[in-house]
Amino acid sequence: MLLRTNRGMTLVELLAVLVILGIVASIAVIAVLHIIEKAKERTFVSNAYALYEAARLYVGAENVEFLPSRSSEKLTYKQLVEEGMLHPIKDPFTGNVLPLETNPSYVLVKKDENGSFHYSICLKGETKQLCTFSEQSPEVPVEALSVQQIRDR
Repeated sequence: MLLRTNRGMTLVELLAVLVILGIVASIAVIAVLHIIEKAKERTFVSNAYALYEAARLYVGAENVEFLPSRSSEKLTYKQLVEEGMLHPIKDPFTGNVLPLETNPSYVLVKKDENGSFHYSICLKGETKQLCTFSEQSPEVPVEALSVQQIRDR
């Protein structure tokens, strides 16, 4: 009897290869989605830093007058954009530009007795925010800005 040489793959071998490829693909998709979410979070924190830098430039240009009775000033997102210190911010989670009229984001600038300025930020996107839930002081100090501070709205 003549034996033929096997040149093809069996159905079981093909199924095993497809299962392995499916597992590898699902792991890759999960990893990529996680990387995309982390990038959006870092972009949101970067937007908060941009808000801070705009407020710092605004104060540096001496556009804010601190009276003896007031040691702090709230600079709104709308005010900073209208003064040309900041471009409108695009929310990385939704892709939409934050509206000037309705967005409550702001920077709180405090001046201490030594004349030093301290900045705290409250950035509110459409679905996320970089503010605490405290009624007394919802702002996040610039030094504490991080992706761990991002909360759902």
